[in-house]
This record gives sequence, C-alpha cells and structure tokens, in this order.
Amino acid sequence: MIKKCLCLLFAVVILPLQATTIFENRDIPLIDNRFRLDESIAKATFLLYRSEGAPAAILVRPDGSKIYAWDVPENVSWLETDELDIVTIENPMRGPWQAVAENKGRNRIRVLSDIAMEVDPIPHQLYQGERLRITARLTSKGERIDLEVMLREAIMNVALLHEQLQDDQTIEMRRDSLGKFYDDGKNYDEYAYDGVFTTHIKLDVRPGKYEMVISTLNQIFTRAQRTPVLIYPNPVSVEVISPKDQQREAQMALLIDTDEIKPESVVISGKVYNNVGWEEAFQVYGDGEEFSVNLPTPAEQGRYRVMGTLLATTIQNRDIVIDLAEEDFVILPPPPPPKPVVEVVVVEEPPTPWWLVILLSVLGLLLVFGLIFGFIWWRKRKAYAAALKEAKVAASNQVKTAEPKMDDADSLQMPPE
Repeated sequence: MIKKCLCLLFAVVILPLQATTIFENRDIPLIDNRFRLDESIAKATFLLYRSEGAPAAILVRPDGSKIYAWDVPENVSWLETDELDIVTIENPMRGPWQAVAENKGRNRIRVLSDIAMEVDPIPHQLYQGERLRITARLTSKGERIDLEVMLREAIMNVALLHEQLQDDQTIEMRRDSLGKFYDDGKNYDEYAYDGVFTTHIKLDVRPGKYEMVISTLNQIFTRAQRTPVLIYPNPVSVEVISPKDQQREAQMALLIDTDEIKPESVVISGKVYNNVGWEEAFQVYGDGEEFSVNLPTPAEQGRYRVMGTLLATTIQNRDIVIDLAEEDFVILPPPPPPKPVVEVVVVEEPPTPWWLVILLSVLGLLLVFGLIFGFIWWRKRKAYAAALKEAKVAASNQVKTAEPKMDDADSLQMPPE
C-alpha cells in the first residue's frame, strides 16, 4: 500500500513537468525494447512512452512469462498514465527482458546495481568537427573492474540523440552513432583489459541540441551514462581561393569568432595534396580576427585538396582540436605567350612634280574627248551602214516587182482565129 501511495505521489508531482526531468544521466536507452538484466541488478525501472490512447505496455520475462499493468506480482510496481508506463521491478529475473510497447526513441531503463560506469566529465558546449577524448571506467562497489573475462567482449558505444519532427507532426528521437570501441589497448585505448575505455570521437554532425549517450555492454551487463550537450558551428570560417591571373599562389582566408576562441591561440596544421601523390605540409598561426595566408602551390596544373586541423583555446580556457572541412582549388594552365608585335614602317612617297600633274591632266582630257568623238563617229557610221542596207533592200524589191512571173506567162492565150 505504501509503495502504491509513493507511486501516486510521484505521478502527481513529477509527471506534470517536462519528460526530460524524470530522466537521470545513467538511464539506458531501449533501442529495440530489449534489455539484459544481470545478477548484480537489485532494482530496474522501465520508462515506456506511448501515444495518447494507446494500450499499456507488456513486459516479457526471460522465461517467456508476461507482466501486465492490471496483473502485477508483489515485486513489481506499475504506474500507468496517459502517455507513460513506469514499471519498477525489485530483484528482477536474470536474463534478456523485452517490452511490448511503442518505441520512438524515448524509452529508458534505470538500474540499481553494484556494477556502474563512470565517465570523465563531458563539456556541455562542443563544436562541429571537434575531436573529443572520452574516458569511461567500469567499477563494482566503487572499485575498478579489471577482470579480463568480463572485459574481453565488452564494447563502448558512443551516440548522439536528438529530437526530430516527423511528417505527421510527432517528435521522434533520432540516434546518430559515433563509433564502437574496445578495451583492447589499440588505437587510442591506453591499456588492454584494465577496465578503462579511452578513445577519441569526431563530432561530424550538424549544430544543435543533443544528448550524448555513452554505454558499455557485453553478454553479462549493460551500463550507460547520458549527458546533454550543445554543438556549436565551427568557430573558424575557412575559404580557399584559387590562383587568379598572374598570381600563382593559392590563399586561405580565415575568419575567427572571437566570442568563442582566443585568436592568438589559433594554430592550423594541414597539408595540400592531390590524387597522384604530391603533397606539402603547412602551418598557420592566428593573426587577428580576419587574415589570409598563402598556401603551398605546385607549378603543375590540376585540382588540389586542402585538409587541416585547428588547435585553439576557448574563452573558457578549454583546449579544443577541430578537423576542418576539406576544401579544394584548381591550378589552370598558364596563359599562351603574347603574339609578336609586327611594326609596320610607312615609307612616304616623294611629292609628284607639278609639270607631271599638268601633263597627266591634259592627257586625261584628250582621252575623254577622244572617247566622246569616237563614240559619236561610231554611232554615225552605224546609222549610215543601216541606211545603206535599207536602200539596197528597197531597190532589190523594185526590180523583182517589174519582172513577169511564170504563172502569169502561162495564163496568156492566143486569140482564136
């Protein structure tokens, strides 16, 4: 009876608050509504969300038996609201449990156990592209676990959760995995099977409000820790400018957000490379809020990529490392040589003598008059020849008319005697 009264008091006081207020940083997300409870867990609480009007959830024990909201055993307390089922189980059965419930990424489980995971503090303000070092330790009753048989198959998962509005105007939790890591002494992990997971992740996500979930699991147990974080845009804007005209060097223009980082602390280490093996390193040091530097630029034409890593100190005195987005530039072929200039020499002719001008003028006038006279003479001769021809034709026609024709001669008859 007392337990039910406490549950009712919890519903009246806590549930009117926003949903995030009933989550603790050690709550474990139920990705597929399945979870393994180990023998060290003394109490487990399931937080199962559902849509308005949906039926209550059903819990399935490892042996297949079911727990219903209207039929709970003595070691189970079940608080049912319009949008949430809160189920607490004392001394739960060891093995894989399953919740038959709607899951849009908000379902959680909270466990009370001697086995815990401790994570070094995560800054609440992070930056897009930042490399973040994460260190997590597994402990039992406050002592670090270093039993190899428990750690050999243990995996540390790092993910970001954020709310996403769906087409039907409902909110669903989206999960972006940032990687899986082992306590094997490889890559960034310092020592193998010492119970300490050490790694670096890259925050290659869009700026916004997230919840970082760091969890460890194996075939025996699962533990997690959740931290709300804000991911800001990259505090340094970078633009790579291709060589132009006679300028044969590419440039990098930088704009530093002085509200986020200290300009004098900025160092960019990078390289310029292409896909055929050419590369050359460079370093850039902060020189005010806005400045430009020349990049290593080869003589051969082609497309080149620029990659770099930013090291800086924030105004909160936190050292950060950010991988900058890759940029590229193009080296165009040199312009063709200018055509040779041909110098044209104009030779001035000597002036024409005046007597030659007069002579040519007279000869020109004579030529014109000669042409006119010749034309008139040719027309008259042509007219005379035509008149003479017509006279000859007329005379010929008169002679032919005076001669008798043979037909007329035959028609002459002698008079009768």
